[in-house]
Amino acid sequence: MDLRVEPWQRPAHHATGREAVAMLVAFAGDDVLTELALAGTVPETAPVDALNVHLHRYAEEPEWIDGFRTGPLRDLAAQQLPDLRPLDEATCCYTIRVAVQDPPDLAHLQLAWQVAASVARAGAVAVLDVYAHDWFPGEAVAALDAHRPFVPMREISVVAEAESVPGFGHPVHTRGMIKFGRPDLVIGVPEDQIGDAATILNQLGRMLAEGEVLEPGQDLRVEGKRVLTVVPYRPGGRIPDVALIDDGLLIVDAAS
Repeated sequence: MDLRVEPWQRPAHHATGREAVAMLVAFAGDDVLTELALAGTVPETAPVDALNVHLHRYAEEPEWIDGFRTGPLRDLAAQQLPDLRPLDEATCCYTIRVAVQDPPDLAHLQLAWQVAASVARAGAVAVLDVYAHDWFPGEAVAALDAHRPFVPMREISVVAEAESVPGFGHPVHTRGMIKFGRPDLVIGVPEDQIGDAATILNQLGRMLAEGEVLEPGQDLRVEGKRVLTVVPYRPGGRIPDVALIDDGLLIVDAAS
């Protein structure tokens, strides 16, 4: 029986020269990781040489660590974790970072998550996906199956901002496309179109995760009739700044 872990595929991969980066932060009550055994849990193509795992102690870097568990990220943690006390009591964290150039598959993501799973099995209480802004209880990460299929929308987030911006509408945008070496996507819509906008971004996010490329000036036909255009995302004026990690693309109606 072949128990090899197959890499998550990008069937539409196009080379872009962009860097794909995954970064996870695993919080623990102590220095829990004594060894990192990855054999049989990651694909043979996993870029182990690009893996960087670093221990941060609260006694040495209090402000840096608290930056992840205060403010907006804490608000998200309150929604996504069953109990904030273990996170608050954590005295250290591990950063898990993998950066690769223009990957033809997604073994770098599998590698990052398997390292996080190892730390979680050793005692980490919570894991933050830094670029997607998603929190996971330690037990959930510890239980990840190395052979699970790739689900794009578990790797990125689609966020609808509550505040409407005059002349733009409610910003709806992705977070986490840097994990695929692709720009995040932004669209502005009236409140009653937020759901439709999220569906569009989910579809486009999947395409980009699988390796497609969107270019400024490109037209997109959705729902069989509506035509959208891709333009550079440049905050300023009526275009709000949604604080993307990297660069972005704005999706507008072709008539705009």
